[in-house]
Amino acid sequence: MSGRKLLEAILFLLLSIGAFCGREINLFLLAPESFRHILGYPPSPALVDIALAVYCFSATVLILTGLASGNRPDPGWKHLGYRSAFFGFYCFSGSIATHFTAVVVVGLFLYLLEQAQIWFYCWQAAHIDDVGGQP
Repeated sequence: MSGRKLLEAILFLLLSIGAFCGREINLFLLAPESFRHILGYPPSPALVDIALAVYCFSATVLILTGLASGNRPDPGWKHLGYRSAFFGFYCFSGSIATHFTAVVVVGLFLYLLEQAQIWFYCWQAAHIDDVGGQP
């Protein structure tokens, strides 16, 4: 479980490197005019900032709740998509260069919390096994 989350963190870092290399690109302006008309206006960076803050807060609460209750950590890959999507949102708004660090810091902070939850869960499971099933 820990290795899977570390692999997910490495993939996030690789996507971060790709976003860093293309930080001057505005994906909205690169799209054809007909496609831009369908999409509408790109999100403002302030709205994406709010969404990032809400995601960070809610993910932190969920991870810390799981950590405190001793629940098994979520083994899914969906959070890689959630965290990486913010690179796309900022690229469409044309502000990835100024918000790149925030996305990377939030992503790595959440991966660190997930690793802490995994380590605590494994330590707790080993501790329960050592004392014969008694917590």
